[in-house]
Amino acid sequence: MRDSSPAAQNDTIVTWDPRVPLLIDIQDVLKIFKSAVKTVHALDHISFEVHEGDFVSLVGPSGCGKSTLLKIISGLLPATSGKVSVNGKAVDAPLDNVGMVFQSPVLLKWKTVIGNVMLPVEFARLEKPPYLEKARSLLRLVGLEGFEEMYPHELSGGMQQRVSLCRALVTDPEILLMDEPFGALDAMTRDELDLELLRIWDGKRKTVLFVTHNIQEAVFLSDTVIVMSPRPGRVIRKLGIDLPRPRAMEMMSAGKFGEYTLQIRAMLASSSGTPGAAVGSTT
Repeated sequence: MRDSSPAAQNDTIVTWDPRVPLLIDIQDVLKIFKSAVKTVHALDHISFEVHEGDFVSLVGPSGCGKSTLLKIISGLLPATSGKVSVNGKAVDAPLDNVGMVFQSPVLLKWKTVIGNVMLPVEFARLEKPPYLEKARSLLRLVGLEGFEEMYPHELSGGMQQRVSLCRALVTDPEILLMDEPFGALDAMTRDELDLELLRIWDGKRKTVLFVTHNIQEAVFLSDTVIVMSPRPGRVIRKLGIDLPRPRAMEMMSAGKFGEYTLQIRAMLASSSGTPGAAVGSTT
């Protein structure tokens, strides 16, 4: 949670309320992929902190390691060097307090909506009855009540992604990692789901790391936007977003919102070595 004191209102500095616990600590993370034919330097000494209940977006060009970083944080992929800690403990295996949402909904076509939402419960071999009620409650929350027994092919893309979000939340994870979850959707559906996500976040205050190529989306959703360079991915800037909550789409026409988007676009264009290019566009 960002400090609301006057000292924290500097666009270039992110400060934290010391009363809010540190949840994710990423220190000097390096990731290199090696094969028989090629070595890829994906991440270069990444460091930043995420505090409990914060909404942080990662923005950068394709291939800069944003998705790789999410996998390292979740414990699905080891870092080559450096350290990731969650709740003060080093991450050295897949975490059980993390929900993940991907760009594709990744729903099992032979399972119903409720069956897909309940998959994490099945995998963890948890007692089903209390989670079944939780699953139904989440589906009501995202406007899918009455669709529980339908199959993925009977749903629109936006509805499928809502199911994916419910699946990520059903075990009540502490951290939500979202890898460009709305990138494949049309603009109107994307806006609708951004608002839905903020409504859920405001009610549940999960800690969210959100990967996107859309600068406006990052500014609209986040407390902090972390701007990354082309591969190997480095942190260019940790930009605090000083906009009031709750947020509404009308905010995008405000001057301060436009200033943030222009700032981030300029950073991305500069890091690409082509000032003025359409790097980091809003689409």
